[in-house]
Amino acid sequence: MASDSDLGSGAGFTSASAAQVMASACRIAGLDDEGAEQLRFGENALYRLAAAPVVVRVARGPAYLPSARREVAVSRWLADERFPAVRAVDDIDQPLTVDGHPVTFWRLIEDAGRPATYGELGAVLRDLHSLTPPPRLGLPPFDAFGRSDRRIEVAEGIPEDDRMFLRKRRLELAERLAKLDFDSGMGPVHGDAHTDNLMV
Repeated sequence: MASDSDLGSGAGFTSASAAQVMASACRIAGLDDEGAEQLRFGENALYRLAAAPVVVRVARGPAYLPSARREVAVSRWLADERFPAVRAVDDIDQPLTVDGHPVTFWRLIEDAGRPATYGELGAVLRDLHSLTPPPRLGLPPFDAFGRSDRRIEVAEGIPEDDRMFLRKRRLELAERLAKLDFDSGMGPVHGDAHTDNLMV
């Protein structure tokens, strides 16, 4: 049996267990999971439903619940701002929690079949950075290193010397980042901004 700490970290999170969570969450939300296609399995498991233009996202464990809540709230704020971003499905009270896994539901964005350009990415980021988030969102300061500490510790199949190198390098980079001065004011940012995350 998994411990609470295992569940929080996502230990034991498998493709099969994620599929079961997705199916249960769909039943709760009144969606048909028949024929769902797994799009990705990594930090989260993503499934495209066959019966509706919806993507279901299953997080690794309870530790991800605050992030899931924040993502849904940000999506709804951006929808109110008419900002072009993925939308949380409106008529579902989410995130749901199934067997300790936060589950969210997103409207499918159909890809136009061409990659985004750097100019298009820059325009979207400029528009995002010009927005002022409402205080109710309670957005935390940007963490440039995210979950890197945890990923270094749980990485499998790497020699301990490499793990020590990664720990040391992460600390060096954090020290260098702390010395930087930024001219721009506080505002929303996207931590994983590249053309592969922008759909046309």
